[in-house]
Amino acid sequence: MSDDAFSMSLRPVAAGVVLGLKGDVDTHTAPGVLAGIRGLVLREGELLVLDVSGMRFCDSSGISAFIAARNHAAAARADVVLVGVPRQTLRVLGMIGLDALFTFRPNLDDALSARDANSAGGA
Repeated sequence: MSDDAFSMSLRPVAAGVVLGLKGDVDTHTAPGVLAGIRGLVLREGELLVLDVSGMRFCDSSGISAFIAARNHAAAARADVVLVGVPRQTLRVLGMIGLDALFTFRPNLDDALSARDANSAGGA
């Protein structure tokens, strides 16, 4: 896989931050993803959204980056949600038992709406 097929974006939202990953998340690109995750400052109660709706391929290095994101969020007492996970990646996460670690949403609007509804219900 090639770095040319990969891009990463960071966007603040009211609930927290969206980290968008497009292209191939693999052994070549995962170190950059990890660096991006480790550089995020999350506050308690915030939401880290990993938007992978543009991801074409994910190997074990990419899955490790998802776990690192979850651990980083947990250390800050923040939440993490995976958005737009491709079917094959969902299947792999399920096969290895990692689907229980994450909340999944089909799209970004759904993730943010669910967060808003949960916040309103808890207030």
